[in-house]
Amino acid sequence: MIKPTITLETTGDAALDVVMGGGIPSQSVTVIAGEPGSGKTILTLQMLFAAARRGQKCLYFTTLSEPAIKVLRYMQSFDFFDVELLEKQIIFTDLASAIRKGGDATAAEIVSRVERHEPSLVAIDSFRAIGEFLRDPTLARTFVYDLATQMASWGATTLLVGEYARAEFSGFAEFAVADGIIRLGAQQQGLTSLRELELLKLRGANYVSGRHFFDIGRAGVRVYPRVRSPESLGAAPSLDDRISTGIGGLDELLDGGLPRSSSTVVQGGTGTGKTLIALSFLMAGVRAGQKGVLFTLEETPNQLRQIATGFGWDLAELEEQGLLAIRYTSPVELSTDRFLNDARNEVERMGAGRVVFDSLTTIGLGVPSERRFKELVYAISKHMRSLDASLLMTVESEQLLGQANLSGLGVSFVADNLIQLRYVELEGRLDRAISVIKARGVNLNSELRAATIGKAGMTVVRDRFKDLRGVLTGVPSNGRAAD
Repeated sequence: MIKPTITLETTGDAALDVVMGGGIPSQSVTVIAGEPGSGKTILTLQMLFAAARRGQKCLYFTTLSEPAIKVLRYMQSFDFFDVELLEKQIIFTDLASAIRKGGDATAAEIVSRVERHEPSLVAIDSFRAIGEFLRDPTLARTFVYDLATQMASWGATTLLVGEYARAEFSGFAEFAVADGIIRLGAQQQGLTSLRELELLKLRGANYVSGRHFFDIGRAGVRVYPRVRSPESLGAAPSLDDRISTGIGGLDELLDGGLPRSSSTVVQGGTGTGKTLIALSFLMAGVRAGQKGVLFTLEETPNQLRQIATGFGWDLAELEEQGLLAIRYTSPVELSTDRFLNDARNEVERMGAGRVVFDSLTTIGLGVPSERRFKELVYAISKHMRSLDASLLMTVESEQLLGQANLSGLGVSFVADNLIQLRYVELEGRLDRAISVIKARGVNLNSELRAATIGKAGMTVVRDRFKDLRGVLTGVPSNGRAAD
């Protein structure tokens, strides 16, 4: 027996299609619900224009909410809008006069239009207006059931658009009859408001549950799937294939370098050299033929280019050659799902072998909860590994001197390798110290060494702290004298 397959209709946004398991099942009835201004009409017409471009005929019914001429006026600003498709592939019809005559007249008008045009997609916006005009819940349920049955018999995919709050769903017959429910809304985050989309039901589809953020721009609705692990986690870091950090003395502590495709956290106080290690890591990659991407949330690209110039590195030239990309995001405007989605796409587009996030501390400022922050860092690590990219992330330590917190904002469990930078007061001045706290599968040297910064970058120096005790306290003493 041949197993029947479900044909899927694209939404016009590739990411939303992925979230929906490929798109909207054809010949289904889907409710697109949300409060006014949530983007329901834009998403609906985006779907219809995508279908029209594939040669499918579509019917768009307006009701008592907004007249067709007003809808068309506002839709012209979107890239998906094509006036050439109107009246040929997309037919607009106003149901207002039929609705005022009652349910039978409304149903007859819909049936007449569908039989005349034989559309593949039918949208009714706003469908709630019909239900409210019918008033009687029993009549409304019968109307919805009959409409869904007729649309399925005609082979049309139906979109019922309406202004519904989530708490109202159980009170309307269309939600019980529908094969799918898409809810559009908004989430407050500080002083900003983030748009979110949630799939509450989608029969016959392997969809991604949960809330997904989206933007509305000239292209229409663009969805950013929620933070989650990639479908493929990629190969484990190769202990036999080492890559240089760009700092010889640090490679020595790591017994030859970092395992390829591993994730590394560099933790240290302000000014200890975290960004310098990150830049050295990327420059070493370029010299080894690996492209790099630097995602910065602190220094702007121009600031980083200026800093690198002081060490003899021309980042602008590497960017022009396509060997390096610098992407800046303001933590004030950070959306975790969008940030991860854009980062993954950029690394995949470039085919980058090395990736830096500078810094996790600043990313944390734009994430509403500690759990959400840890989920993001975990997902970043797994997505970069799935792309076979070696990852380095920086974390700010609050302590200037004294025992430093080694937790790395509680995300050190994500890292394969943990490198710590700190200050040490020695002979009346502050010196920098570096050590490797963790390196999975590596025969590491845990010795604490001095880190100096000069015109050539960072240099790791042996024996500077030899015979000293209490270096980790930041104020060491002479070990021999103590004996």
